[in-house]
Amino acid sequence: MRAGRVLFVTYLLLAIWSLLLVYSTSYGVAVMRYKVEPSYFFHRQLLFYGLGFLGLLVCSRINVQLFYLRRTLRILAGSLLGLLLLVLLTGSAANNAQRWLSIAGVTFQPTEMVKLLLILVIATVFLKKGCGVRVQYWLLGFLFLTVGLVFLQPDLGTALILGVIGVALFLTSGVGLTRLVRVAIWSFGLLLLVAMLIYFFHPDFFSSAKLGRFAFLDPFNLDNLDASYQLRNGYYAIGSGGIFGNGLGGSIQKLGYLPEPHTDFIMTVIAEELGVFGVIWAIFLLMALSFTALYIAISSHFIFDSMVCIGVASWVSVQMFLNLGGVSGIIPLTGVPLPFISYGGSSVVMLSCAVGFVLAAARRNVLAKTREVVYL
Repeated sequence: MRAGRVLFVTYLLLAIWSLLLVYSTSYGVAVMRYKVEPSYFFHRQLLFYGLGFLGLLVCSRINVQLFYLRRTLRILAGSLLGLLLLVLLTGSAANNAQRWLSIAGVTFQPTEMVKLLLILVIATVFLKKGCGVRVQYWLLGFLFLTVGLVFLQPDLGTALILGVIGVALFLTSGVGLTRLVRVAIWSFGLLLLVAMLIYFFHPDFFSSAKLGRFAFLDPFNLDNLDASYQLRNGYYAIGSGGIFGNGLGGSIQKLGYLPEPHTDFIMTVIAEELGVFGVIWAIFLLMALSFTALYIAISSHFIFDSMVCIGVASWVSVQMFLNLGGVSGIIPLTGVPLPFISYGGSSVVMLSCAVGFVLAAARRNVLAKTREVVYL
């Protein structure tokens, strides 16, 4: 089976899996907390995947020649920075962070769009300008500016994801080892300088998260009971499920104990209802999608396609790690959703568009082989 077909089938399986689990995890909180019909979040997730599928189709048919145009890079970079500045200036606050924009009655998370835009910006720069020294430092500055604006919201999880995407694309861009070491030194120095400036001008910047961030180290300590409330209930859900789970719909923790069981803590409910096998199946689907994207990247002769595929694979992999690491207590909670599975319109639509770009790369790989065309 061709890689593109494997990718598309995996995407469809993730969509079906997500819809099933969102309904199972959300009907209780929909009725008890939000006072809406039990299937409210299911219907919205179905709508999000419908919009995402349309985005996938559009992105899979975008002519790659568009990215050779000078104005394309300006539009992509300008849109990215504009969205981040707009959310800082006018965004609505949630959980002490400004992460939401509302335009014409539609509320969305700009940072989800920024992840895809960053991948496209870096891929377009390497496509048009190669990997010269000036290009590297320009991209490094742009990456730090992007991560810094997200960090100011503050959204540590998304900042980490963007940083990993940037590093992954740098490492696979063909830049020599000496240049990479030089860039790493400059990056560390710049990061240290930024941290010192933040501490000097805004020493209480991290105060709202100081205790909560480290509650995962000892969640059952009496001093951490409030900060670790959600994490502890996630543990109870995981422990209750065992190997085989309590059956689909059989979760107790989702009925008022986990505040948002259908979003970033959805994997704990999967563990409670479907056990270890349900968790393994979810991880398998996500890893299958990531590895298929990497395979398409390796098979591609076109640098833009390779960079986009690597960026998407990095995005899905690191976001999965941050989510699973957080709910299992390995790392601090960052609030990032489980890709493709958690409820959320911005995440589902943007990830679907990203899959569309990878499918376009897979199609060009097939055309290159059948027509013996080599893209330089």
